[in-house]
Amino acid sequence: MFDKPVYNFLYSLILVLITAAFCSYFNRIGMQNFYSDIKLSALTPPNIVFPFVWAVLYILLTMAFYFVLNNADKTLIRPAATLFTFNMFLQVLWTFVFFYNAYFFSGFMVLIILDFAGALLVWAFYQINRTSGLMLIPYFLWLLFATYLNWAVVLLNHS
Repeated sequence: MFDKPVYNFLYSLILVLITAAFCSYFNRIGMQNFYSDIKLSALTPPNIVFPFVWAVLYILLTMAFYFVLNNADKTLIRPAATLFTFNMFLQVLWTFVFFYNAYFFSGFMVLIILDFAGALLVWAFYQINRTSGLMLIPYFLWLLFATYLNWAVVLLNHS
């Protein structure tokens, strides 16, 4: 994307940090307003787990995107970068819908779209840089788990 790897790294890092900041803000609103009052799946991890998992996932996302941006075949980068940005947007949208607005079913629908976008992202990155694709597998698995947790909230809270 950029001529210098340092710019690619900064671009990757800034995009992921912006995503993390918005998600964290919306998450915090929901945690303060309603989250402790809803019924959750028995498989829901303790709240302390989520920031650590997301920190690892955001590091993996940043590095995977950085490796893709430094790919020699520049024709493959733009579609992969667009898909990556779309995934980050959907993450923010989901936290806004689920945590900020407490629209559990709508959040579930956003997660379904995010699951497909995440699968496409893993595949696209793997085609460009195998390591990048493999680095995104934990992200994709976490999305699937989040989808299950969100669906459990829908069922358990009749929303």
